[in-house]
Parts: sequence; structure tokens; C-alpha cells
Amino acid sequence: MNNKISREDILTELFNVGVGQAASTLSEIIDKRIGLSIPSVQILESSLAKIELNKYLRNVAEGAVMVSSISFDSQLEGKVSLLFPADKMHHFIDLCLHETREEPENSLEFNDIDFDTVKEIGNIVVNSIIGELSNTINIPIEYTLPEINVLNDVSAEHFVNPEDYRLVLMMFLAFDIEGTEISGAIVINMTLKSLDDILNKIDKLYNG
Repeated sequence: MNNKISREDILTELFNVGVGQAASTLSEIIDKRIGLSIPSVQILESSLAKIELNKYLRNVAEGAVMVSSISFDSQLEGKVSLLFPADKMHHFIDLCLHETREEPENSLEFNDIDFDTVKEIGNIVVNSIIGELSNTINIPIEYTLPEINVLNDVSAEHFVNPEDYRLVLMMFLAFDIEGTEISGAIVINMTLKSLDDILNKIDKLYNG
């Protein structure tokens, strides 16, 4: 088979199922329908991943992002970062809490409840995406607790670590909630061995 195309197509399908599960769970929490774009997975060397991610940060997030990061280990090792434009997250958080705040939605000020809410959102999305991958290829994954940060004027250097991880899985997705679109990015740094293990499992699934 054509390794790169077939593998990326299969990864895209697996991640699409996971993202769909996350959207369904979030829809139940906020009691509103969430429209979802279909993400396309890219397997990139760190240098190319930085270029693609910087485009997102400049054009979509305008340099300020809210980040939920989770590391994982066991048989697979890596780190997942879920990025959303910080100025759009107040609306998302308010929908989750069924509240309306008085301060402008584009404010970059967040309180402890906001961080706890985003932590739960991050858990839902990451567990759905990585969990679907883990279950399908039958490789167990153990997670750390998520870390939540709001970062201003960030670049891809914050999320792509070529010293520890040579390859990056990257996808861009967009949630649509009541006409408000929130475009996010998922950056998965992974050891070469872990990615090889995943791709070998995918090869077996494909050939089987």
C-alpha cells in the first residue's frame, strides 16, 4: 500500500470517530448541538510542524491561546496539546456552565472555574481521540493530569519539541456552537518508536 496516504487516511478516520464522540459528549453537557468540521491528520517532521502550527497561531488564534496539555506513557509515549483561541473560549465556557458573564467575551482573563471547565473539556476531547486510537490498535495508554494555560504571543516552539520528539501528529478542527465557530488545533508530539508502533499496527489492520 501507499504507506503515507493510507496511514494518514486511517489515522484521520480513527481521530474523526474520537472527535465525533467528544462533540457528542460536549453537546450533552451544554444541551446544544455542536457542529464539527472533519479534521485531517498530518504526520510531520518537527520543522514542518512548526511552519503549519505558526500559520494557525497567526491567522486563527492571533497569538493568544488557551492550552490543555496531557502527557501519556506506558507502551506509547508523547504529549498532546489542545489549542483554542483564547478570545473565543469565554463563550464556550459560559455555554458549558449555562451562564452569561458581564465582561467582554474577548477578554483574556480567566478564573479558577474557567480553568476547571477547560480542564474537563480537554479531558473529554483528548480521552475521546487518544482513547479511540488506543482501543483500535490495542495499545494501552496512561495519562497524566492535564495542565491548563493561557499563553499570549506564542509560537510553535511552545508546542513542538524536536529534542524529545522527532515527529508530530497534527490536526485542525472547528466546533460550531450557535453560529460561533471555535477553530482548534491538536498537536501530538510522539517518540519515533511510539509512532512506529502505531503505524505497524495500522499496517496490520489495513492488510487484515
